[in-house]
Amino acid sequence: MSSLAVQLLRHGLHLVFAFYAIVVMTHFGLQIFFAHRAYRRALRARDGHGPLTRLPDVDVVITSYNEDPGSLRACLESLLRQDYCGAVRTYVVDDSSGNRAQLMPVYAEFGRLPGWSVLLPERNRGKRLAQDAAFHHCRGEILVTIDSDTIVDSDGVTEIVRAFEDERVGAVTGDVGVTNRRANLLTRLIDMRYWVAFNQERAAQGNFRTVLCCSGPLAGYRRTVLEGVWDRYVSQTFRGIDCTYGDDRHLTNLVLGDGYDTLFLPFAHAVTNAPEDLASYLRQQLRWNKSFYRELLWTLPFLLRRSLYMVFEVLVQTALPLLLTLAITTALLYAVVEAPRRLLHYAIVIAAMAILRCGYAIYRTRRASFLLFVFYGFLHLALLVPLRIRALLTLSDNRWGTRTAVQPSRSAST
Repeated sequence: MSSLAVQLLRHGLHLVFAFYAIVVMTHFGLQIFFAHRAYRRALRARDGHGPLTRLPDVDVVITSYNEDPGSLRACLESLLRQDYCGAVRTYVVDDSSGNRAQLMPVYAEFGRLPGWSVLLPERNRGKRLAQDAAFHHCRGEILVTIDSDTIVDSDGVTEIVRAFEDERVGAVTGDVGVTNRRANLLTRLIDMRYWVAFNQERAAQGNFRTVLCCSGPLAGYRRTVLEGVWDRYVSQTFRGIDCTYGDDRHLTNLVLGDGYDTLFLPFAHAVTNAPEDLASYLRQQLRWNKSFYRELLWTLPFLLRRSLYMVFEVLVQTALPLLLTLAITTALLYAVVEAPRRLLHYAIVIAAMAILRCGYAIYRTRRASFLLFVFYGFLHLALLVPLRIRALLTLSDNRWGTRTAVQPSRSAST
């Protein structure tokens, strides 16, 4: 390779990395600032909380598909322990699970309880239409959606209802951790990633009352808002194909698009199962990344009405993986051709950025184990960045839209 080509490559590499570093550090600094401001505001509000001024009726909807019976039972038992003093009706919808016979004892037990209903459609139609089967029975002011492998803290419903005392709020999401985080290194990393996703990313978005995805494991909606968007939600298509993933993000987009606020509630806590093997995790991430890119079509029209930070947030989430791919490809080419020792330098930079990214988590949680998040940095670089590009190229492929196999029982330790 000629000396001029090497010089141009080195110069281009420095420019790309410098630009990437500036964007990353700016985004990280703003995210931590707004997330912590939102957290301090939530702490002050919690200190001033008294009894709820109103006790609106609440409908809880759980959709189940091929769920492990033990996980489903743990989910439903957590709902029995809720401390909410108002009326709660619970609807469990089995979306024609392959293991329905194993689940029937659980359905029979809970279906006999006052205020509980179990719906057993004969045909698998996906999460949205399973929710739709329950939605037509709902009459409460607030609708809470919970995944069938989620365990909700006893005050979860109360925390959600309290947020809707503000009439501007259309939807909220809770703080979600990982039930089986002690299973292996991957689940520990996923648990840390969840903490960052909720307590940094969604918390910063919540500072502007614009959380972009109210997460399926624990979310709440004002029913009058849902009535205005529900038909658009259940009938969504993309390029002529019915959408079978990205349910939570699309429903959140519809609520925001109709002018309502969405909030992150740090004290509405739940835990949910995480994939325990890399193949399952990558399938999950592919599905989530597809929904992110597809939902940009619904996010962008209302974004400018929100805040400049939210515009910056979405631009960074959209462009940064592509910029990182360019930077790493250029760096590897330069290292292989000119300076192999540079590979160690790049590895140190990646590790340093991962440590910096988990610094706020260590400060908030006092958990030094967050230093393991360094491994997530390499996982992100080696697998998740290429996965984002694949997601962008396969948006119309729905083959990984739903879980197709019964999941094994997992530990409930937290």
